[in-house]
Amino acid sequence: MRLEPFELQTPRLRLAGLSHQAPNGDAAPVVIAVHGWLDNAASFIPLAEHLPDTWDFYAVELPGHGWSEHRPASTTYHLIENILDVLAFADCVSAERPVHLIGHSLGGIVCAMLASATPERVAKLVLLDSLGPLTDSLTEVLPQLRKAVRKARLFRASKMTVYEDLERMAQVRTNGVGKVSIEAARLLVERGAIANEQGYCWRSDPRLMAPSLIRFSEEQVEVMFKGIECPVSLVCGDHGYFADYARLQKRLAYINSLVKHHVKGGHHFHMDGDVKACATLVHAFLEDTHAG
Repeated sequence: MRLEPFELQTPRLRLAGLSHQAPNGDAAPVVIAVHGWLDNAASFIPLAEHLPDTWDFYAVELPGHGWSEHRPASTTYHLIENILDVLAFADCVSAERPVHLIGHSLGGIVCAMLASATPERVAKLVLLDSLGPLTDSLTEVLPQLRKAVRKARLFRASKMTVYEDLERMAQVRTNGVGKVSIEAARLLVERGAIANEQGYCWRSDPRLMAPSLIRFSEEQVEVMFKGIECPVSLVCGDHGYFADYARLQKRLAYINSLVKHHVKGGHHFHMDGDVKACATLVHAFLEDTHAG
């Protein structure tokens, strides 16, 4: 399928991204894909090239990312707010039927929490190198809060890093959060760069870099994951963040109906790993009427 830019005003914020409309209209499954932290909708372009054109597919950008609206200055980018934003988007594009969700990294965390919070709205869930949020023990809560508040008090509209051209920007992105190939970096830059008088900078909100005021506990993650009622497919890169599942082995048991797979690649394997194998797994899972 080929993706085209879109913008949609939800009851909360204006969200943007890339989408494909199926030729079979109202009968088409609705698939919403959510990118990782500091990425944008272009991260799903390579995957979409191997997916069927019989889906209504939306790669939506979270607030503050890509072309989506930034949050007001009086608010913060707490993880939990994204759940309501994606739900508002889902209600706009598929009010009558449950949707399929695909989430990479941060997007997977948001999609999993949405599936738990509103099980009636989610038919199936695909997690790409994503298995829940960072957590804090009870003893870590206060230090984390103090650190975040201290940085928030010091926050000023920081001067954006400016790059002389898009190619230099892409080269720097290859070593950013979740290292990517130069080809993948160029896709993210093409969607995520904005020109100014000095050159180019990222259009994402700098406040996305601020530390979380508070994190969930592992017990809270367990409760939320156990509330996921739909079938779940977890796909991880063999050199990704969850290559051996060892650190988060116990989280696999939290989800009632889970299948897991490995494909070749790092954290962004859906962009620059074995993209075709990833697409095959996603397609088979979402089309399988017996999954779960």
